[in-house]
Amino acid sequence: MPFRSKDTLQVWLDEFGAKEPGRIGTAYVADQEAVDGRDSGLVIFPLRNATTSVYIQPIETGAPDWRVTIEAQPEVTELSPESLYDLCEELANTAALCAFLQAKSIEHMAHLNAHAQD
Repeated sequence: MPFRSKDTLQVWLDEFGAKEPGRIGTAYVADQEAVDGRDSGLVIFPLRNATTSVYIQPIETGAPDWRVTIEAQPEVTELSPESLYDLCEELANTAALCAFLQAKSIEHMAHLNAHAQD
């Protein structure tokens, strides 16, 4: 799907960052080898307050739905109340970015379908 290209996703990340200053953190579109000639649409959202990362990607080829995956932690994370609040904020930002990417994908697919019917 065209919405999985690194260029398109970077434009969407930039748009999200402009609309939601401070919420995008260090999220970036991953460099990946295309599967069957298509990009997978993987967005990495590193966490500052945990020893793991999360990533955001479409659930399957052709589907506009996105999911957040939280990787297993290599070690135990102990946090102060302030750091836990910060981690909660990071996870809320990840959820907001995932919802934004899903909405953009649905909009993009509707646009493609409308042009295909012309």
